[in-house]
Amino acid sequence: MEFRALKESEMDAWFDHCALVFNQHNDFEASRQYFMNHWYNDPWRERHGILVAVEAGEILSTVRVFHRRIYLGGETFTMGGIGEVSTKAPYRRQGLSGRLLEMAIDYMEAEGMDFSMLSTGTPRHYSRFGWEEVATYWRQAEVEPLRCEAVRVVNLQDPKELQRVMNLYHLYSCRLNGPIVRDRWDYWQDWVRTEITRGWFPDGRGRGWVLVEGAEIKAYLTAAKDAGQDILSVNDFACRDDEAASFRKLIQHAVWSLGNGEPVQVAYPAAIASDFPSQLEARQGLMIRVNNQKVWNRLPHNSVHDLFHHVSNDDYSKSKLVTWGIDGY
Repeated sequence: MEFRALKESEMDAWFDHCALVFNQHNDFEASRQYFMNHWYNDPWRERHGILVAVEAGEILSTVRVFHRRIYLGGETFTMGGIGEVSTKAPYRRQGLSGRLLEMAIDYMEAEGMDFSMLSTGTPRHYSRFGWEEVATYWRQAEVEPLRCEAVRVVNLQDPKELQRVMNLYHLYSCRLNGPIVRDRWDYWQDWVRTEITRGWFPDGRGRGWVLVEGAEIKAYLTAAKDAGQDILSVNDFACRDDEAASFRKLIQHAVWSLGNGEPVQVAYPAAIASDFPSQLEARQGLMIRVNNQKVWNRLPHNSVHDLFHHVSNDDYSKSKLVTWGIDGY
């Protein structure tokens, strides 16, 4: 068995492998489209970051390292996102993905990636290799539909609007801990624009809007309701000021736009200031690894948990940790 980086000639076989293993909606072609999107729409893609276990020409297991940067504590740091961890059923529990994760750690260190992040339902598997589980905090509120005349669908094909949205995103997310640095037009035009609509999900529905007041884009929001889900999830948000008021206008318009005229349960990161009566909930699954010990030693922290949440008196309603769904890998 070979453990190595994916060869260029194996890309189609790799798409097929991922689509077969992750075919959550029993739609192979939609599943394959998802992984093709995440490859071709990624301006930082690196084939050598796709690690595979191959036997007799067949891909049995794979791990991909996504090249990213994140905002943290007012600075930016390099980050390796771990995704597409998948092993075909007959070959599980044989240590294949564990071997590939060790290779991924070596790869991230060679590429100078300060941190690593991933999402999983099996945290024990990754904790053996140095990833630590860190809860994220969300609010859930019932939101009434209400159309707002100052809100319209975002147009990322317009260069001027794209630049304004990019600037707004940076101004807002650079104050948080964990968001991806999105400083490339092609990432916005390809990855973000594709992920907004969730069109590759069977029956998935998503959209993005801007709040325009006085000819200025004051805020924007993206939200989606996926197949089989009753909850509308906020996948991205940014604003200049009057955060709670801007969020209210946008999310009520989103409920009106994507709903059927009835109130909808909405989930959004706790870091978003809002005036809706809501419940705070902790979600598990995010894991973070420190790859660069020199960076770690100079940052003010007691733990990975404290560094990314940056709260006082355990008040997680004010947690600064956010990983926007639009960037999910």
